Amino acid sequence: MVDTAGLRKKAKVSDNIEFYSNVRTHSAIENADVSLVMIDAEKGFGKQDKAIIELVIPGKGKRGLLLLVNKWDLVEAETNTMAEMKKEIQRQFKALDNYPILFISALTRRRVSNIMKIVDQVHKARQQKINTKLLNKFLHETIKKMAIPAIKGRLIRIKFINQVRTAPPLIVCHTNYPKLVPLNYRRYLENQLRETFDFIGVPIKLSFRQS
Repeated sequence: MVDTAGLRKKAKVSDNIEFYSNVRTHSAIENADVSLVMIDAEKGFGKQDKAIIELVIPGKGKRGLLLLVNKWDLVEAETNTMAEMKKEIQRQFKALDNYPILFISALTRRRVSNIMKIVDQVHKARQQKINTKLLNKFLHETIKKMAIPAIKGRLIRIKFINQVRTAPPLIVCHTNYPKLVPLNYRRYLENQLRETFDFIGVPIKLSFRQS
């Protein structure tokens, strides 16, 4: 485990110590299996928090992520406070729908004991390899629930799928028209994969190949 300083805005990086601290943070993120990003509950989810998360889970991201909302003891809690803040974070950064968010207090130790449990779940999900037979049973049931719409009169069929890599998971979908599979159906498949196989806190890559 590597603990790093937070990243500061470029305009505020004024000396060598700050510069090399930022370099070390970038390096730690690049080499991590799972990154924990901590935000301040009092300040809310800001641009700098979003910038850090974009380093962890960019378009071709490979790392797992757990988002920690610290100083939760200082927030005036009402019935829906936690749910509302989670919803606001996900509204600002849609990709976080697929990543766990834990509300903690480092001062009072509230929920701190849950951190490593969730990190372990994310790490296992990142390393998970799904049996091809199970994946194709999943595919059959998923298509039965919602078929792929025909595009330009062409009937699109996904013939079979298999996982070719872990850390992060890469799943190949073999289809007759890979370029025609709609984006919303790709998202549907990804969401169903996450739900069925507990891919918590990790990026999933789907590759559609001609077959």
